Parts: sequence; structure tokens; C-alpha cells
Amino acid sequence: MTSVSISVGDAVITDVAEHRAELEGIRVRLAHIYDGFEPGRPERLLAREAEIVALINRAEELREIVERWEAAETARANILAGWEVVQAFRSGDA
Repeated sequence: MTSVSISVGDAVITDVAEHRAELEGIRVRLAHIYDGFEPGRPERLLAREAEIVALINRAEELREIVERWEAAETARANILAGWEVVQAFRSGDA
């Protein structure tokens, strides 16, 4: 049985586990950066703006990859479920 794969730019992704792990790591890092954050005092994080923006951008890229992967898995499962129904029709079981 073949596995799910998606194309992202020039890369073909056949396993999204590393992307999920990286996304979770970035979320943890961002949460740590924002620990104790006061929205009324954003200037306290100005020195980390570039880091924050880079992390948020990477998290968004990873989120999109994971969502595309999940959509591909769902589509694959739907196609296989349809095949099962067709096989039942052909055998007269449905």
C-alpha cells in the first residue's frame, strides 16, 4: 500500500511527523517568549521582534503543510472507502 505524499514547492513530503514535531516545538518556544507578556507593554519584546516574526512565519508554513497532509489523508481514505463500496456492488453484497 502506498503512503500519502504532498508537494510543497520543489519538495515531496512523504512523512509529516517531523513537521508536526517542529510545529509543536515552535509553539512551545513562542509560548515561552510570551510568558508573562503584558499587551499594554509590547515594547518589552521589541528586541525579540525578528525572532518572533520568524517563528510565527515558520509556524504558519508548518501548519499549512500539516493541514494539506491531513486533507490528503482524508481524500485518500474517502477514495478507498468508495472503492470498498464499489467492490460490494460488484459482488452483489450491497
